[in-house]
Amino acid sequence: MTVTSGRAARARVWQFAAGVALAMAMGTGAATLKFYPDDPISRIEDSQDASEVKERDIDLIIDTLENSVAWPGDSTPDVRAQNVNTVDEVPDSNWFTNRIGTRAITIEELMKGPDTVSGPAPGNWTVIAAKNDGVTPGFTVRDSTRQIWFIKFDPPGYRAMATGTEVVVTKLFWALGYYVPEVHLATLRPDQLEIDESAEITPASGNRRRFKPSDIRALLAQAHREEDGSYRVIASKGLEGKPVGGFRFYGTRSDDPNDVIPHEHRRELRAYGTFSAWLNHVDSKSINTLDTVIQQGGRQVVRHHLLDFGSTIGSAGVYPREAFEGSEYLVDGKKTLIGIPTFGFYIKKWRTIPLYRARSVGAFPRDHSEWDPEDWRPRYANSAFRSARLDDKFWAARRLQQFTDEMLTAVTSVGQFDDPQSEAMLTKFLIDRRDAIVRRYLPAVTPVVDVQLSGSRLTFRNAASDAGLTPPPSEYIVQWMRFDNVSGATTTIGATSAAGERVPVPADLPSAVGSYIRAEIGVKGNSENEAAPAHAYFRREADRWKLVGFERMPGGNPPRSKHTDTSRDN
Repeated sequence: MTVTSGRAARARVWQFAAGVALAMAMGTGAATLKFYPDDPISRIEDSQDASEVKERDIDLIIDTLENSVAWPGDSTPDVRAQNVNTVDEVPDSNWFTNRIGTRAITIEELMKGPDTVSGPAPGNWTVIAAKNDGVTPGFTVRDSTRQIWFIKFDPPGYRAMATGTEVVVTKLFWALGYYVPEVHLATLRPDQLEIDESAEITPASGNRRRFKPSDIRALLAQAHREEDGSYRVIASKGLEGKPVGGFRFYGTRSDDPNDVIPHEHRRELRAYGTFSAWLNHVDSKSINTLDTVIQQGGRQVVRHHLLDFGSTIGSAGVYPREAFEGSEYLVDGKKTLIGIPTFGFYIKKWRTIPLYRARSVGAFPRDHSEWDPEDWRPRYANSAFRSARLDDKFWAARRLQQFTDEMLTAVTSVGQFDDPQSEAMLTKFLIDRRDAIVRRYLPAVTPVVDVQLSGSRLTFRNAASDAGLTPPPSEYIVQWMRFDNVSGATTTIGATSAAGERVPVPADLPSAVGSYIRAEIGVKGNSENEAAPAHAYFRREADRWKLVGFERMPGGNPPRSKHTDTSRDN
């Protein structure tokens, strides 16, 4: 089911009126329904016109300082993600599209990713702007079909390190469900470049001026050159719509009427921290995001993108990854102070981890058998990552689990590293860290999945024991309750149990169409698995029980209802 965001869709006047009438009849005087007829929703459509959104720049220095010395946004602990639907999943939206983990992704589809063309068109490229942000050299070109491309290079002596890594990681983030640019490996010959008369550059002096041939030579001097004089480049296709700057990982965008959920409480942004840990994406910051205003559903709305993955895994963009990156923040006073009492004899763990080094892929740890994703850190703190709960990380781990070894072997080849040993080590990196994340987070909460109530049995699967991470539990115990969808009150029916994932149903479940029940599913007999029981909610339809709600971690603050108006942070 698809619903729209914004006040009009949230009101659901007829449902609200019906709920109020029922509540008044019961003497409660007010009502807020927990479940609505269209739950669980599968997609959020932006219902408000966002044509007034203005372009904005995120200052790197201010953003770095703000996140290094404070926790911007809502730092309240244990807040449940506020954009999940009633069955604890993330609906499709202009933030995220469910792919792997929701449907099967073939190896061929993964290797293609977001691509719609084969790269820049043959012929001359016209330089229309210089790349003034970030540390990697580059410029913007228009190909012979007038398509816009953003061109970046490998650093001298490190052929394929940045360009190959960016292609591979872009495919992976696409498969995970994020909006990412279409990127291609391409060959640039200096004689195919022309300079547009309006092209400008802002050099280190800060004085903006016309782009000159000498600027091209200066940029190419910072890039790796092939033996034949050409340059291997990454060509990133211009995104659909009008660019309006990046997004922050906290709060909302005040000029976007559809942006109503604080970013630190969006599950896909919280889970981005787990995925970044997988790929050692320490540069997962606001300047590596981009919002664009697009035409959709007869109105202008904002789409949110992640970009610039050349500084991931073993690549730092312009040099191989430093050993400490991924282990601590750039500004990490607590760890710095640890060494003071020992007069410098304290040895940080990352200094003892052996690295694999190669010019084609950079530098990354050889072994991850003792790596704990909970210890991973980006270059500076991120409010969405800090706000992530174990249910958000479980959700992320379930998606990573769907990448098979064969898929990760195949996707590595799209980087065209031309170094079989390094490609094999890169594949090992992806597999080992995937496994470490799955080991860490699948058993961290009650791992019940695929819950169904049919006939006389409640059936489900145990994601942790299915993966061989924990022994099968000795017993599942289910507490059954009638649930009042208006007041939220529960009435105990009784308890049933079973040794396996088929638990009998009490004989006296309500039978009236529209009735609700709550099943609290607990796991017993495995200390690693004994988390708080998960809550599954079912509504009686004409011919079946329909799962309409699921809460893996019932504690914590509830998400904001999609059916009520949401106050916005400016």
